[in-house]
Amino acid sequence: MAPNIVAALDAYDAKDYAGCAKVMEALQRSSGDLPNNGEGLRAECLAAAGRTDEAMHYLEEEIPRGRISIDDLRNKDRPGLNRLRKMRQWPALLAKAERVNAQQQATLNLQLRQELLARMEKDQQLRYAAIAAGGKPADWATVTPVDRANTAWLKQVVAAQGWPGRRLVGEDGANAAWVLVQHADADPAFQAQVLALMETALATQDVAPDDVALLTDRVLLAQGKPQRYGTQFHRDADDRMALQPTEDEAGLDARRLRMGLPPMDQYKKMLQDIYHAPLR
Repeated sequence: MAPNIVAALDAYDAKDYAGCAKVMEALQRSSGDLPNNGEGLRAECLAAAGRTDEAMHYLEEEIPRGRISIDDLRNKDRPGLNRLRKMRQWPALLAKAERVNAQQQATLNLQLRQELLARMEKDQQLRYAAIAAGGKPADWATVTPVDRANTAWLKQVVAAQGWPGRRLVGEDGANAAWVLVQHADADPAFQAQVLALMETALATQDVAPDDVALLTDRVLLAQGKPQRYGTQFHRDADDRMALQPTEDEAGLDARRLRMGLPPMDQYKKMLQDIYHAPLR
């Protein structure tokens, strides 16, 4: 099986820390850019597997990129991190991470980041409530006006300063912006506009590749074309989740791998767990 984040997490949960580290190393080598918190997971797995010197060296290299969670380094209770905190090099490494975090925070638009996070939190609360209620059309009545308001606001942000990526609003802020545009289905032209911006930003790792993949599929389907990465499903007449039209299904997992997405069999299981509906 090709390396993917789900396989790494499964190995970690099974306390196969060496296996987790192996998967994360292969994943980063193949895709270059790990999913959100992926670098921290790789370091955690290395350390938990007893490879603490390698974990420290890896963190030294990755911390300047600003993608290691400072809160995790400070406080997260995990076997690997707990081992690293006992090493004599740890205080210096943590101080380095604190400096990088301070520099990063100084360049962020914190007000915009907070607004994005607040809007995403409300978006997610309403969606989970609709899904828990059964996911019927009436259950989504409270979601639609919020989506429209978020879209109108985000269009103003993009018009004023371009796409809010990692460098402007941080990892979590950039992810929140993507969530909002992903749910801007009532304005497919705006989604297509943003996709072009995100594709450009992907070249400088200012956005996450899996975010680009999911938005790509939304845009293609809205244009009446098959999706590329198999991320979009719909409920059929029997209330089952069905894959929407997809190009070249034989090569689907290979394309998903390049964008940091898990294989389809794992993705389908995740969807079943979220939506509590059988898949066709």
